[in-house]
Parts: sequence; C-alpha cells; structure tokens
Amino acid sequence: MAKGYVSEYTKFINQYLDEHPEVVEEKKQGWASFWQRKTEIRSPEKTKDDIAPDDSYGHAWSAWRAK
Repeated sequence: MAKGYVSEYTKFINQYLDEHPEVVEEKKQGWASFWQRKTEIRSPEKTKDDIAPDDSYGHAWSAWRAK
C-alpha cells in the first residue's frame, strides 16, 4: 500500500472533523472528565452504607438472593 494512500473513510472523518470542530472539543472535555477527575473522599459513616455483607466467597450472594 502506498504511503500517500488515504482511505475514503479517513477522508470522510477528516472532512467531518474540519467542518465540526465542536466534536473534537467535546471529545477533549469527555476525556478530561473521565481521566482527570478528582477523587471524592467520603467519611466512613457514608461508605459503610455502600458495602454489601461479606459471604466469605468474595461476592455478595447474601445481599441479592431471595429470602
């Protein structure tokens, strides 16, 4: 394949991104919100409500099985 070859798909995407720069900006914002998020440190009182009871097998079977 020639080094100068550009597929029809690549041409389409490049043209689309040139015509819609907001798509690139939204991608950057999404990337930043996922990878550069701040970790929220919560108090132990709030986190204990999020913990399922341990069934000694490593999953919370007792938390979701029918009684």
